[in-house]
Parts: sequence; structure tokens; C-alpha cells
Amino acid sequence: MEPNDLTLAGLIHDLNNVFQTLVEAADLLSEDPQWKDLSAVIERSVERGKELTQGLQKTEQPPASIGAVLNGARSFVEDLLVAARGPSIEFSCHVDDSIELRRALSWERVFVNLFSNSVRAMPEGGTIFVRAQRAGSSIEIVVADDGPGIAPELLANIFEPHVSSRREGGLGLHIVESIVKENHGCVRAGNGGRGGAEFTITIPAQPVLLRRAGA
Repeated sequence: MEPNDLTLAGLIHDLNNVFQTLVEAADLLSEDPQWKDLSAVIERSVERGKELTQGLQKTEQPPASIGAVLNGARSFVEDLLVAARGPSIEFSCHVDDSIELRRALSWERVFVNLFSNSVRAMPEGGTIFVRAQRAGSSIEIVVADDGPGIAPELLANIFEPHVSSRREGGLGLHIVESIVKENHGCVRAGNGGRGGAEFTITIPAQPVLLRRAGA
């Protein structure tokens, strides 16, 4: 492989070198009790990074229950809060865990980006609410928070790249919309009854597997 190889395989090779450096740094931190928790956060983040890069190389990703996907995204965001000494964030999840999502790793990216947006909107802390249920021939997933909501001037273009209230950023919601569309669904943004941001994802039953009772 050429040193400047920018193919997917080359980028993954280089990322694995970065991951190895982080693992070695985490090992050093773990020797000091003061940094043991942070060391564990780094190691879990490295494992997630490896899963993401491995997922890029696979044409098929295994399905998983929506509860498992949400737990993965929640764990990542909670680790981020620990590392950044962020605010206290509560999660309130009411989902039909018989729902299984295809391409589970991609859906985890959706929830990580939505959760991260909520965290940034609530610097003093707050609650993230998640609901998921079958609605006729579709699955409806709602992610909301009790933050200040989305500014009206951003709503119309919020899923476009680099549209954000922050000076840097604005790709997270574009990634969300792209993945939802890949699953033949749609996502809408608005402000919910609590005044905070609310994202509603609707996907047809076809890309969603529903486990049989007792299976």
C-alpha cells in the first residue's frame, strides 16, 4: 500500500494506527487510580471506532433490537459526557423492543447524532425522550428533549450540510437524514410540546424486522 493511499482500506489502516496509540495511552492512564475511569472511556470509544470502521467494510450489517441500538448510542453519549465533564443528562425511553432495525450500526449513528445535538442544546442538563412504536404499516421513532428548541430560521434547512447554530459543525443532522433515507424513511424536525427540539422518524415496515412473540 502506498504511503498516501486514500482508499477506504488505506484510511482504515491509518485509523487503526490511531486507535492503537489511544489504547496505549489509556493503558498508561489506567495505572493511576485518578484516571482509571477516563481510561475506560477511551478504551470503549476505541472499540466503538473499530466497530464503525469494520462496518464500513461490510456490505451487510446484522439487525438488532431497537433497545440494543439505543443502549449503544446512549453509552457512547454518556462516555462523552464523562470525558468532557459535561452536564447531567437523563434518558426517558419508551420503545417497543420487539422492533429490530436492519443495519444496526448505521441506526446507532442516527441516535448518537440526535442525542449529541440534544446534549449541546442543554448545557445545564436535561432529559432526552425517546419513543418508538408501530404505526400501521410504519415504524415511528421520536427523539425529543426539554432544551430551548430549534431556532425558527434554522428549521427549513436544518438537514442541509453545515446548517448549525454553532460556528463549526452542522453535519450530524445531515448524516441522520441520509441514513434514514437509505432505509426508505423520512425525518422531520420541529419543536415539541415541552418546547425542546423534536425529531420524528418514520420508516416503512419493509426495512424493519419485527420479531415474533416467543421467538
